[in-house]
Amino acid sequence: MTVSKKKLKKYSLISLSLIFLYLPIFSTQAVFDPKPTVFDSGNKILRNTRLGNASPVVLISGIINWTLGVLGLFSLCLILYAGFIWMWARGNEEEIKKAQEILKGAIIGLVLVLASYGIASFIFDYLLNITEASWN
Repeated sequence: MTVSKKKLKKYSLISLSLIFLYLPIFSTQAVFDPKPTVFDSGNKILRNTRLGNASPVVLISGIINWTLGVLGLFSLCLILYAGFIWMWARGNEEEIKKAQEILKGAIIGLVLVLASYGIASFIFDYLLNITEASWN
């Protein structure tokens, strides 16, 4: 039984979309465990914020790190996709050219994501060290 190229692409896109939808949910639950309630001076519950007592720097750096992680995963999936296109090309020069272009773009994107992660990590570590005393 052979699977057509169209069906294989369809199933690949469905599986990748499921990974992008559910993987971040599981990874953020393991890392971020907020204290869900905010109390006033009389120890009455005001509202359920689900943000906990984390500083804004920690929250923003978590959002940026999560976004860059998703973009890095997307770049890696594009690299795999380009590899599959190249394998399926069977000597067809147009398909090989298409795979090479996708591969070049994905590698450039991955380098940019990694550089952005390094810069953001440096900046937020610096900001955390500066503002750490005011949040303790």
